[in-house]
Amino acid sequence: MEIDSDMSNTIKVGDFVVVQRQGYTKLHKVKAHSRLILGSFNIEMDNVIGEKYYDTFQMKNMPGNRKLYTVEKVEQTNSAVESLSIEQSGADNRHIPNNAESQGLTKDDIDKLKDEELSSNIIVEQLISNSKTFSLRTGYSQEKYIKKKEKKYFEYIQIKKPSIRIMGQMFYRQDPTKTLGIRIDDLSQILTYANIHQEGNHLLYDSGTSGLMPAAITNSIGSQTTGCLIHMHPGNECQKNGFVAMQFPIEQAERCINVNLYSVLRCYYQQKDSFSDSSETKSDTNTDQNLENGAKNNEESEPTSKKARLEEPNQKKSWQLDNERACKILDQKVDSLIVTAKEHPVNIVKALLPFLRGNRSLVVFSLLKEPLQDLYFYLKSRVDIVSIKLSNNFMRDYQVLPDRTHPEVNMNYGGYILTGFKLIC
Repeated sequence: MEIDSDMSNTIKVGDFVVVQRQGYTKLHKVKAHSRLILGSFNIEMDNVIGEKYYDTFQMKNMPGNRKLYTVEKVEQTNSAVESLSIEQSGADNRHIPNNAESQGLTKDDIDKLKDEELSSNIIVEQLISNSKTFSLRTGYSQEKYIKKKEKKYFEYIQIKKPSIRIMGQMFYRQDPTKTLGIRIDDLSQILTYANIHQEGNHLLYDSGTSGLMPAAITNSIGSQTTGCLIHMHPGNECQKNGFVAMQFPIEQAERCINVNLYSVLRCYYQQKDSFSDSSETKSDTNTDQNLENGAKNNEESEPTSKKARLEEPNQKKSWQLDNERACKILDQKVDSLIVTAKEHPVNIVKALLPFLRGNRSLVVFSLLKEPLQDLYFYLKSRVDIVSIKLSNNFMRDYQVLPDRTHPEVNMNYGGYILTGFKLIC
């Protein structure tokens, strides 16, 4: 167990990692002789292989190449705000000239400092000592100036292991539209309302969360369990960046069945009498068999694995077998229905509600309120859906500093969540 734990905490070739430089994070796949572009830094990442997750590394110039950096492991970082001592400050900034002449160092001088030793503390200290106006600034203004310059020249990165929380915050910070505006608190509410559990079969329609929603549900179901997820999507291929980055075990990843919405519904209604006749050894959806297969190595697993399906001659295509697996689960009905869609949700919910068991939950997320209002009135007209609620949690991000506690200037109000409960009819 100790060996497995050590291996799981070691960065290896082929792993997905989250690289953090101050508040900026980026997803990166570790390869031999790979490079990472992080802002204005072009970083050679070979030195992180074999190290532990959450270690800190310092970026240093490659000899003879000013634009290329390598990384070296360090035990701690030094903040310029804490290490620099400010002896004198002014009382008012109104009469301080705001022009380039106030800084004695030129761009060439700064580049020479970076060539000699890439240390943000040294560069910031030189910028302060050569500034004609720094001592005239107020204390708040001086601290703000130091933080701004430290952010520009900060040379430390941390390698983190991908998790749902880290990826949710990373995707949201980079571009909220890539995940339909789902914040981490929205995601936790969706999973809670849907009652995701290890032994249930869950149905998700997702059309634009970069794989975050199927990854979060699969993670909640867990490994070595009997639960399954049917992930429906509108196109030929689903979005799976977040799902792949989580690097789930094979048996856990295969219990997430990715199918096209229209294709699987056509298979269900047109071939309902025939798909159950398929050979059980080729497309068995029995969850106990899935659990047994997951305990074996990939080479020894039963033909339920996609690799084995493709290798066998005269076999159906993998997407057809996935449709049949999904149809068998839909025929038994699912324990939760989740919809996170760019499209108007009414017709999607109409098509998928028949597959939801009684005494089970429906959860629909949308960045806009109006589509969920239409869905609300439709569900109100049905006698089998009760406890319908439409809610929005406006979460504010606050800066908390002495005498400077206030909400952030740029905020997003998040999306809306509609929940309902289906009765047994």
